[in-house]
Amino acid sequence: MTSNNLFVISYDIPDDRRRFKIANILKSYGERVQYSVFECWLNQAELNRLIEELEDRIELDVDSVRMYKSVSDVRVLGVGTVTKDPHSWII
Repeated sequence: MTSNNLFVISYDIPDDRRRFKIANILKSYGERVQYSVFECWLNQAELNRLIEELEDRIELDVDSVRMYKSVSDVRVLGVGTVTKDPHSWII
């Protein structure tokens, strides 16, 4: 079994059409926690697939997508909850 890591992914995409496509890709991998920020629990294969999808759709000279591998201790101040690992099971 491969382990999952929490990634915080943010983007800055000036083109509305590309920004919409990038957001939809990210929605299929994780939870939107702010307008241009997602939390995604990914294993290595999922991360590689996501990177390929994003690289196929962004314009490298004007768009920015940042991925941060997060520690498990996430705190939310104010409104919101920490995204749960969808691959975890409580038995």
